[in-house]
Amino acid sequence: MAIRHAAPVDPLDSPFLDPDYVSEVTSMPDPVERNRWITRGYHELAAAVGEIIGRENANWLCFGQWASAEAGRAIRKESIPAIARPFFGGAVSDAVGRGNACVFEDVSQPFSRFVLAFADHRVGMPVPSEGQARETLAALCEHPQLAASPDLCRAFSAYTDALLLRDTLGDVAATIRAQRILVGNISIGAHEQIVAEPFVRDAIPGGSVLAIMATAQMALRLPQGMLELDEDIPAPDYLDGACFPACLAELTDPEALELCARFGQDPGSTLHSDAPNWESYDERMGYIFTMERAFQQDPLIFEMPWDHRLS
Repeated sequence: MAIRHAAPVDPLDSPFLDPDYVSEVTSMPDPVERNRWITRGYHELAAAVGEIIGRENANWLCFGQWASAEAGRAIRKESIPAIARPFFGGAVSDAVGRGNACVFEDVSQPFSRFVLAFADHRVGMPVPSEGQARETLAALCEHPQLAASPDLCRAFSAYTDALLLRDTLGDVAATIRAQRILVGNISIGAHEQIVAEPFVRDAIPGGSVLAIMATAQMALRLPQGMLELDEDIPAPDYLDGACFPACLAELTDPEALELCARFGQDPGSTLHSDAPNWESYDERMGYIFTMERAFQQDPLIFEMPWDHRLS
């Protein structure tokens, strides 16, 4: 299947906002090519969401594109140790490829509905009134996918709050907005990692001992470089030694604090953010919470991963 389109000039013209187009991409038979288009889809949808809630803070899809790029390395068996490739390489590549497609098809749909519902209030246009926003959010949350997931409902409620504050100036508004976007991002992650769970287990066969050994070989590439999954999140280079952006240094949002506690993270540091066993949902989510909090205002996080750029 050959799929071609130029990168849209207007992010809201992306074909990835069409669920039928997403299904066409996720049905591509070649897992390597499919992953490249999925990564591009994350990138274009991240730009579209940025048109609604702003680009000062990364939305979840920004991190999704970097995770998808990392999945591509596993699909191509590049991140699998050479000694293990003859034994597990095929199974790992297959499981990661199936998970990559399943997660993207699942999470792209509520983001597309959110963008299209608020398209008349994109950057440069007035934000909706609170009454309009709550009415639109209520309609979004009536969709069966959101109605079945408290995490998704919380996520898009938080993103809607961020939209309402998008054009409000001042440090207080910036802090509230950043923390609401953090809540949205982590809530999406909490849902997405449940969707990914069976594929993670298939990709790391053999139980906890092998999972710990496998995790020690795994990493995530972000614009600042490589992050080891079994080590605490380092202070990002873009923050000059600080662990978190100023707006996220002290968590005051009740839902952000609740999510921080839910996933066993320190509200004041990156200690214990490592995930020695990536097979564990709670360990994955603890790592994701602190990683996304630390890199939420990285100015490069919206960029397409370098080795997944398409002509």
